[in-house]
Amino acid sequence: MQADVVTLPETTIDTGARVAELMRDMGQPMWAHHAEYGEYGITGWDATSTTVLIRPELGDYSVIQSSLDGSSNTSTVPSAVAMPTSGDGPIIVAAHAVAPREEYMSSWRSDLQWLADQCASDNVILAGDFNATLDHMTGMGIDGGTLGRCHDAASESGNGSVGTWPTDAPALLGAPIDHVMATPDWTVSGSVVMRTLDGSGSDHRPIVVQLERTAG
Repeated sequence: MQADVVTLPETTIDTGARVAELMRDMGQPMWAHHAEYGEYGITGWDATSTTVLIRPELGDYSVIQSSLDGSSNTSTVPSAVAMPTSGDGPIIVAAHAVAPREEYMSSWRSDLQWLADQCASDNVILAGDFNATLDHMTGMGIDGGTLGRCHDAASESGNGSVGTWPTDAPALLGAPIDHVMATPDWTVSGSVVMRTLDGSGSDHRPIVVQLERTAG
């Protein structure tokens, strides 16, 4: 897909680096960044890490300290906020909200609000596993946005009802809980939920979105 940005929730930096190496071998080099809670070797749970791959042509990036140390982040599983340190690339938020199980409902709501807050500034792309449909986000948008000032790319390009989870259910019966969102600096020109990889081992379907800088 020649992606410029890839967000990988539940993915350790070691796995992310291997993916980046494979992409390099295919002619699309990427830098790998991540945030994690604890150490994978101690917890043994991939969900304690979120990795984001960014094409070098977008400029240099660094994951901000508050998402690394958890002082400002989603509650239970980490998101990674990658800020540009050179160039004019967007702020990239690799999102992972906790699943809305009974014991985590309060944390789930606060995670969605935290993600909405990341869309308060200009030039933001927010992508990952939200564990929430657009219906769950009702009332969380501002200035016409879906979540904060961010707009949902799949719904604006005709794929908002295609289920991304679980892969053992037909896509039209599944839940669209994975999203790519962006502030109005970006215009959606296409999207697809990949259905050909359902047997690859993940219970989520990849969503691929094409964004272009908004003219003006």
